[in-house]
Amino acid sequence: MASFYPVGSSRATTQASITNMMYQINHDQLAIQDLQTQISTGRRLATPSQDPAAAIRGLAAQRQLEYKAQIDDNLSSADTILSATESTLSQSQSILNEMRGVAVAASGNTLSAEEKDAFIAQINSAISKLTELGNSKFRDQYIFAGSDLLSPPLQRVGDSVRFSGNADGLRTISDYASTISANVTAADAFGVTSSKVVSTVDLNPALTSDTPLSLLNRGDGIRGGAISFSNGVTSVAIDLADAHNLSDVMEKINGTQVGSRTLTATLSAQGLNIGYQDGLGGLLRIDEVGSGNMAADLGINNTATAGSSPVTGKDLDPMVTKTTRLSQLFAGTGITIGDSFQIKQGGKTYGVTTNNISTVEDLINRIQSSGAQVQASLDPTGRFLQLQSTESGTAMSIGETGANLASRLGLRTFDLSTPVTQLNFGQGIYPKDQGDDLVFMRSDGSEMKVNLDGVQTVQDVLNRINNHVDNFNPALRITASLANAGNGLTLSAQSGTQPIAVKNAGGSQAAWGLGLVPQSAESATGVASGGLSIISGADVSGVEVEGVFTSLIRMRQSIESGQNLDMGRVTASLDQDVQRMSLSRGLIGTRQQSIEQVRDLSAEQQLQLKQIESDQLDADLASVISDMTARQAALQASLQLMGNMGKLTLFNYI
Repeated sequence: MASFYPVGSSRATTQASITNMMYQINHDQLAIQDLQTQISTGRRLATPSQDPAAAIRGLAAQRQLEYKAQIDDNLSSADTILSATESTLSQSQSILNEMRGVAVAASGNTLSAEEKDAFIAQINSAISKLTELGNSKFRDQYIFAGSDLLSPPLQRVGDSVRFSGNADGLRTISDYASTISANVTAADAFGVTSSKVVSTVDLNPALTSDTPLSLLNRGDGIRGGAISFSNGVTSVAIDLADAHNLSDVMEKINGTQVGSRTLTATLSAQGLNIGYQDGLGGLLRIDEVGSGNMAADLGINNTATAGSSPVTGKDLDPMVTKTTRLSQLFAGTGITIGDSFQIKQGGKTYGVTTNNISTVEDLINRIQSSGAQVQASLDPTGRFLQLQSTESGTAMSIGETGANLASRLGLRTFDLSTPVTQLNFGQGIYPKDQGDDLVFMRSDGSEMKVNLDGVQTVQDVLNRINNHVDNFNPALRITASLANAGNGLTLSAQSGTQPIAVKNAGGSQAAWGLGLVPQSAESATGVASGGLSIISGADVSGVEVEGVFTSLIRMRQSIESGQNLDMGRVTASLDQDVQRMSLSRGLIGTRQQSIEQVRDLSAEQQLQLKQIESDQLDADLASVISDMTARQAALQASLQLMGNMGKLTLFNYI
């Protein structure tokens, strides 16, 4: 309160007294005006300059409050979307439970035409309703389309259902450096993509001078640092911390003098080679500087060896990227432009050719524009290609067109290395536990029986047939091989008195499982072609979408064909579909619970932030009113004194 004082009344000049008096009056009036502003606005500060430190703290609290308010809006929107999703999945699960009951009812040995028609009508209705639910919209966004929110993710085409969305999660910010998923994709809930056909062959691209260091060592990259080069007498260190690609590394090494000799660095398809420019041998030790690891990461640390020139670096194993050229693949041997392979899906064949393309991205785009309903990409390790089907109700397989591109890429679904357990959608080849599995009728009418116990791969099956002890007579020999085009096994033999044939041995179903005999037939008979008797097996490889639509389409096909034995498989797949949908609903509940917890925590934090804001910016009204009273009293005193001073005469100064 020391600042509240009346105009001084000591002897002074009249002008000085008037100036002092006016200053005090103006000061009091400004203070009163400021206090009136605080009372009317409730704020202690009108401008940040009045208390910069408090203003900064208050503004920071305000920004955080605005951020928290936006987070609340995000979480509210996410919670609403998840609620709509859960409601849709609840309806979908009810339909699936009903369809499982239909599958059990349709598993009887005999069904009348009327019963078949009724069951098929129910199934078709369920497929239509589930497609409609899968295309549900909320706020003009398709909730099961992943990040492709503006297009319906499901489309019925003939007897199949196609998925055109993606598996991207819609994540919303729930706090600083924290997000939460606001959707469930169709793949999670309905099962609309197949398992991935992942290449079995490492694409292993050759190094180039512009290969980024970050792509080396399967994407682990290079730990930057310095490298030491020594001839046993002289040691030179080169700092490579700022190197970006292999060209940078070689440029810094080339021309470096170690004693009287000059270093040179060259690049092979797989690694770096370091030596002396004169091409002669000699001691050359390459080591780390300090605790670095760059020489080891570049594969040229040779301190564990005799350390002689030239130094041949280890395989740096770079990742494949979309910009990798096809000519770089397979350590530089590349892919022959003009080669092709085929994708078979839903009874149609789609060709993929390498004509007029040059990069891995071009190849991926060519696959996806082939007409087949597939998604192609590089796997996360950057070493393999991968494909998956997006069409429910059909099988997808990858085979040759007469070349060997599918095998070179490791994508052929019926190859020599294919495990027999993967055939027939993971059901295997149905051999019996003991005894013979296949019976071959040779061209002279004699039989050859083959046991397939213990076979692991398609190559093992071919070996059992081709290397059978009774299969070495050139005139009667039956040769088993892979089909040159498409997929499947081929049996061939010299023509004789009768065509060759094959059938299941008693109790085994291996001839069906290998595709050598149609499941509707007892045996398969060779067809004459160019002096040979040939049996061309069916393609029993590939993948199918494991989801609700495939299950229902398979159930409909089973009822239509009368093969009720397939109902066991259909019922099992429907059980998996119900479980998948239940897990999705449980996941939604977990996310909504997390959202509620985050919102409760946010509410507490907002209360704390509002308290901080109030402490820094809000006025203490009781204190302000008290100050206002004192200021008004001081102003009144000054005004009274000013009035009294106006009555002074000369006698007051004597």
